[in-house]
Amino acid sequence: MTSPIVVFTTDFGLSDPYAGVMKGVALTINPDLRLIDLTHQILPQNVAQGSFLLSINHRFFPNDAIHVAVVDPGVGTDRRPVLLTTPCGIFVAPDNGLLSGVIAGYLNLVPETAGLVGLPDGLTAVHLTNPDYWRQPVSQTFHGRDIFTPVAAHLSLGVAPDDLGQAIDSLFYLPMPQPVNQGGKITGQVIYQDVYGNLVTNIPAATLPAGVSSEVRIKGRSIIGLSRTFNDGTDAGDEGLIALAGSHGYLEVAVPNGSAADLLSAGEGEAVEVVTSSC
Repeated sequence: MTSPIVVFTTDFGLSDPYAGVMKGVALTINPDLRLIDLTHQILPQNVAQGSFLLSINHRFFPNDAIHVAVVDPGVGTDRRPVLLTTPCGIFVAPDNGLLSGVIAGYLNLVPETAGLVGLPDGLTAVHLTNPDYWRQPVSQTFHGRDIFTPVAAHLSLGVAPDDLGQAIDSLFYLPMPQPVNQGGKITGQVIYQDVYGNLVTNIPAATLPAGVSSEVRIKGRSIIGLSRTFNDGTDAGDEGLIALAGSHGYLEVAVPNGSAADLLSAGEGEAVEVVTSSC
């Protein structure tokens, strides 16, 4: 039998012991677990960025993987600790919008405002209220260690979701900024900066028109056309900038062998425009 997988996504960083301690707690409960880090480099308290990265990456894992997601500025408050079960994974997280990107993949109509949203067909959720499956005593500032990770480890041992708390039919939804496509211009924004300084936007590559000439504009710079790779010989725009469809499936702005983030002094929230014209 294959050992269960627990995947961690947090804003804890790698300098402090928080991520390592959660793994220790998980292995204390189930020594046979396989533990994987998706990332611990979400910007601190940036729930929206965590939601985005979780939504586009969780489908690369087995459907029975258990995801522990912790970007939790409201830790210790009345926000609910929850368990969400989907066809593409199980998620243990705070109910603060962190699971919005996952939920959005199953919604027919994505909400435009923050608030509770009913669970679509095929998804179930539990409010984690049973302390029998928590680490005691529970710190009011580290639920990742004392609630979310222990729950995930007990799940991996076969504990049923219904034993962990009360079934609920809605979760808190935090809308992601959506690009606007109007009059031959798509307006979006940078949603994530990776370690290379590539600026990942919220403009899906699939929405970029085919068979037309595109100009990408960011911070007063202009990039004509889309590159195929980071180094495919395409003429770069201002100061070596290129634009391309990245592996996430979204438009990215990059500098071959350099950092677009550093060059532009740009990061999350920076406006990006794609202007198209017929060939």
